[in-house]
Amino acid sequence: MRPMLLLSLTALALAACSRAPEAEVPATDITAPEPAVEAMPMPAPPAESEPAPGQVPRSFRCSGNEPFWSLELGVHGGVLSEPGTETLMVGDLAPTGTGAWTFRGAPEDDPAAFTGAVLSPAQCFDTMADGPAMPFSAALRFADGREGSGCCRVEYGLDLENAPVFDAGGKPSQDWSRNLPALGKAVLRCAFDGGVVTEAASTAWPLDNGKAAVRLVDSGGDRFDCLVDLGAGDIESVKPVPTADILPGEDQPRWYPPGENRPMLTCGRVERIETDGGLVTGWLHYSDGCQADD
Repeated sequence: MRPMLLLSLTALALAACSRAPEAEVPATDITAPEPAVEAMPMPAPPAESEPAPGQVPRSFRCSGNEPFWSLELGVHGGVLSEPGTETLMVGDLAPTGTGAWTFRGAPEDDPAAFTGAVLSPAQCFDTMADGPAMPFSAALRFADGREGSGCCRVEYGLDLENAPVFDAGGKPSQDWSRNLPALGKAVLRCAFDGGVVTEAASTAWPLDNGKAAVRLVDSGGDRFDCLVDLGAGDIESVKPVPTADILPGEDQPRWYPPGENRPMLTCGRVERIETDGGLVTGWLHYSDGCQADD
């Protein structure tokens, strides 16, 4: 495959935008691999690959030939696959400010063995397979010094990093999240220690005697009510919720837990919850305008 931006510029972009290596790692710039994809400087990428307003790239799926490789990237890591091998890498996917993205990652147990990539917006065709143009090209520098080029598909989602900060004071009375200043610790406690593989919380509400209830949602969509003591922080019970038991205002918004596995949200709007020190403690998603299959 052959990327469509000048790969000498690609080399400079990666060197400039990648996170500095540890002291024991020699500085290595990505150099131009032998092109293997046909560059198409125009027209624009296909309409189905264009982001909706407010969306940014959240993940990339790239592949290349000679050498054969594939690279799946998210915000905080990726998986590099070559014939007979698969390497899980920890690293950062970051925008350059010019529409391109860079990635620099390495196995957790071998931080010196880093792989660098520059992903550039341009129509990219796989010359070894039939199919439409992909919207990004890729230039790679492997940990052993080899170079590769290829094309990338991209998945877009709401921009979590630049989402507005949650403000409980501006919430209407029917919005359950207005209680988060008092119930935020209970929500986190239930989400991480309630014994449920928690994907989200659909609502939370205060109870008598200094207790609160948090409705958890697992990865399969099943719901559980977690009863927690607000004073001691102890979880007293976690019980499944009947399908027909829907509370007023439930899922408006839906709360998502903090961590590296950030939610992929493609519609509606999102707010980030953070402490005074800037620590993110969750995300709130309002599904206004979302279709049933979004």
